[in-house]
Amino acid sequence: MTSSTVLVEIRGLWISFPSSKGWNDAVCGLDLTLHKGEVFALVGESGSGKTVTGHALMGLLPPYARVKGEISFQGKDLMALSAKRYWAIRGREISMIFQEPMTALNPTMKVGLQVAEVFMLHQGMRKREALRQTISLLGEMGIPNPEARIREYPHQMSGGMRQRILIAMAMAAMPKLLIADEPTTALDVTVQAQILSLLKRLQRDRGTTILFITHDLGIVAEIAHRVGVIKGGFLLEEGRVEELYEKPLHPYSKALFEVLPHWRGRRGFSLPDAKNSSYGMCPFYSHCAWAKEACREHLPPLKRVGNRLVRCWLY
Repeated sequence: MTSSTVLVEIRGLWISFPSSKGWNDAVCGLDLTLHKGEVFALVGESGSGKTVTGHALMGLLPPYARVKGEISFQGKDLMALSAKRYWAIRGREISMIFQEPMTALNPTMKVGLQVAEVFMLHQGMRKREALRQTISLLGEMGIPNPEARIREYPHQMSGGMRQRILIAMAMAAMPKLLIADEPTTALDVTVQAQILSLLKRLQRDRGTTILFITHDLGIVAEIAHRVGVIKGGFLLEEGRVEELYEKPLHPYSKALFEVLPHWRGRRGFSLPDAKNSSYGMCPFYSHCAWAKEACREHLPPLKRVGNRLVRCWLY
């Protein structure tokens, strides 16, 4: 990949939040590069820093958060933007599908107007034209009878339909980057497959770059080109999906794959028993079957191993 294909560069991103015991680091020195037109999956357990990273890209972190590092989007330093300039980018160039459609949608507004607002806000359309564009977009999202659906409220729709409405809202302004935060959570398997197919089609037909945030490795192979594995705010491994699935390198990545019933390298266990309760510099230290003293004393750097990056003293 050349520099002309880079859409997003995150360098040394640290995000901390206040707590009763001081400051808790949610993201720790994160480095990520997203290329134009690709689907990059950010994978990790709950609390690993995935959603916080998405919120940082959207400029939606609370004012009490401590943030250091660099976030570059199409060469623009997002960290240096004023609130007004960020507002112009958010929704138009960077959009996000939030995790829970029932709470992300306004329960007191008809869904058609919620989507139409994006056209009115970012493209200056009048309400009638915006609703016409909304009907067309909902049809593209696979929503049947969109002329009638635009007059419904969120509670009148299924979870799958609400998720499609959120995707329509995110895509209305034709963003260059779409952040999909757990977009298939709480959906049944059939609807999950439909949503993934829709996102793949949008990426293919519109060239949209997608940051796909999930804890489910089972669906990553269906949609992503590259994947980053994150734990405790640290990126532990990054590489192409097919290589990571064939042979994960980091012990944490291996442990994640162990819970997949059909993974070809499965040996029949999940996470190894903890060695001790102390917190090591490596966030997986206390649960790692291969841990050594260096893992407790020093955080390993990201090292290139073949086509991948891995943060582990084993390499």
